[in-house]
Amino acid sequence: MRYRRVAIIDGYTDEPGGLGVPPYLDVYARYIAGGIWLVDKTLPVHYYTIDMIRRDLKSYTRRLNTYDLVIIIAGVVVPGRYLGGKPLEPNELVFLLRTLRRPFKVLVGPAAKWGLGWAGGRPAYPPRSFLRAGADVLVTGDPEEYVYNLLIHGEERAEPWRIRENYDFVNKVSVRGAPIIRQHPNYGRNLVIELETYRGCARWITGGCSFCVEPLRGRPLSRDSSGIVSEVEALYNMGARNFRLGRQADILVYGSEELGSSEWPRPNPRELEKLFYGIRKVAPRLETLHIDNVNPGTIVRHVEASIEALKIIVRYHTPGDVAAFGLESADPRVASLNNLNVDGDTVIEAVRIVNRVGRVRGDNGLPHLLPGLNFILGLPGETRKTYELNRRVLERILEEKLLVRRVNVRRLLPLPSTRVFRMRHGVRSRLEKHARSFVYFVRNVFEREMLKLVVPSGSILRGLWVESCSDGYCYARQPGSYPLTVVVRGSYPILSYIPEVRIARVHSSRSLFGEVLDVRLI
Repeated sequence: MRYRRVAIIDGYTDEPGGLGVPPYLDVYARYIAGGIWLVDKTLPVHYYTIDMIRRDLKSYTRRLNTYDLVIIIAGVVVPGRYLGGKPLEPNELVFLLRTLRRPFKVLVGPAAKWGLGWAGGRPAYPPRSFLRAGADVLVTGDPEEYVYNLLIHGEERAEPWRIRENYDFVNKVSVRGAPIIRQHPNYGRNLVIELETYRGCARWITGGCSFCVEPLRGRPLSRDSSGIVSEVEALYNMGARNFRLGRQADILVYGSEELGSSEWPRPNPRELEKLFYGIRKVAPRLETLHIDNVNPGTIVRHVEASIEALKIIVRYHTPGDVAAFGLESADPRVASLNNLNVDGDTVIEAVRIVNRVGRVRGDNGLPHLLPGLNFILGLPGETRKTYELNRRVLERILEEKLLVRRVNVRRLLPLPSTRVFRMRHGVRSRLEKHARSFVYFVRNVFEREMLKLVVPSGSILRGLWVESCSDGYCYARQPGSYPLTVVVRGSYPILSYIPEVRIARVHSSRSLFGEVLDVRLI
């Protein structure tokens, strides 16, 4: 075998269905390591994050040049603000590709398939630019399939475009690759493992949202709960304690018999309970079990089945969970031009329903399950009225005293493969002041008022980890979906554990001032 030492460089990923920025670990590294170890369980596979490399670039580039095969994971599709790590930027990727001359270099993830974005409102770097920079292969298919065949058949016969037809191989590699988590810097602390339940989006039938890559994957492909549960068991036995069912477009329709044949499949609560119960059975002392994406259109079209599904989630998950809603725009014209999920009235009704099921407070100090809202600025069809309608949705939520866990506002990142790339997009100069005004309202009015409702002064939050410190203050969060940042006075080692903090007041739109009641240095 030509490859005797393999390095995986995790440049982090952020996709509509999947997050891999620390403390999250997405599926890529685990599946790739599993594919390698299916071929040869003794083959050394070393995992490095881009943050590790940045801290000593010269030393790491020398070390990486001693490997035979280097696999780089990269690609941000939905850029955000990150506390636990900084995703690989295009110039850094180009530097690595040009500097690592000895190894065979394989690029995987969204950067290889869709392009590499690094900021909303700016076009992504196309994949082929990284071939010119020195990548030997761009894997546009499934990385675990390619790497497995690369080791067995060699470079000439491995097919980087190969896409899985079912989850049989994933179920094998996800278990075999579980030990790679022990090399992650957050292992044994606040590491959150992303779990894949199905691929694609139910709305692929009509093309889905104009900006989204998930419908481009084609007909949704579902994974049987037994495979997911076996993966959780392997990860749990390796020491994982925090899990998120985040790698799907809508967790409510997991296991639906209509997924793949209907744009709006009916939830199947029985299959959802089978999954959650199975996870709890094999991971009895897990500390976090959260979800991510929920389509509000599913909730309002299938109210009874959705309520039953939400109740199952609340029964088996851990508190502080977030159901991320993709509203994107409350303007009916923008929704029509971009084939969006819902309008403002629909999303407010979905918020009401989730509040009925999930606003009860749990033992970690947070409500069990609250919605999160996503807005995208710069979609085709925007006018001044768009921003007025967006603001009105949030004002109505405050008026009704409904609870929302967080609001994400980002500028469109147009990827070459999406429909929106060929449309007239971006925030027009005449609308720039309205866009800035809306963002100001979200950050300085809505989110501050909402935090007072979600986490009143005097609340006790439990189970936080210090993720960064500066100027005499540290920033700590609980593991989970979209965790709140708590600012505490003092200087603690990174990844120190804080069992309890008492919340004093709101610090910013997404953070609170807290008083440390206990701390444990690990």
